[in-house]
Amino acid sequence: MNQITTILFDFGGTLDTNGVHWSEAYWDGYLSAKVDIPKTQYEKAFVKAGEELLENLINAENTFYDTISLQIQQQLSILNQEKLISIEDIKIFHKLILESCYKTVLFNMDNARSILQLLNKHYKLGIVSNFYGNMQTVLKEFKIDEFFSVVIDSAVLGIRKPDPEIFLAATRSLQCDPKKTVVIGDSYDRDIMPAKSVGFKTIWLKSRSWKEETRSKDADLIIDNLENLKPIFLKYYQYNS
Repeated sequence: MNQITTILFDFGGTLDTNGVHWSEAYWDGYLSAKVDIPKTQYEKAFVKAGEELLENLINAENTFYDTISLQIQQQLSILNQEKLISIEDIKIFHKLILESCYKTVLFNMDNARSILQLLNKHYKLGIVSNFYGNMQTVLKEFKIDEFFSVVIDSAVLGIRKPDPEIFLAATRSLQCDPKKTVVIGDSYDRDIMPAKSVGFKTIWLKSRSWKEETRSKDADLIIDNLENLKPIFLKYYQYNS
């Protein structure tokens, strides 16, 4: 990785959860709140709620707290429609799940911020994320916006992963070479495969997902924690300083 000049990060499932897919992160919140429903039913609600959130339910000023609050509300409403939870339980469960999930995100973002601060000294950093048009607000919320030279939000650009053009848009903005750029993300299908297809180096943050992905031939490196980025990228500079 000593030829790399630029690092492009995914956000959701990468920086905010340290590789835990949001389907699993929300489910942890459900378990913490003691919501007694089958996981398979929850997963259906998770998918449907995610689709509904793309229908302009989020605006550019919404924080990450607002975003996951609305996602949880949508999930619980769907579960209520399926008669799996009562209308009275929605408010109680919503508060408990939201508090649990956001507390975990704050912890992860504190760690991510320290890593980004170190990497920013030696590399150009960017965000390439399938998001809702409020990525800039979210980065400011977590006080990490200053580290990124480019922010690609799919809802703003009008292109979503796995379209590799979303990664190329970032390099055109930065005027950098894909061959000297590494993409870091938790999704093999949406981050690793499309980025590799157009010449990027890739690091797959493989932790907990709702489906087991055994393929790994296209990832240049596989890590299970963002902390692993420190020896990968900073040892070179320590050695040559």
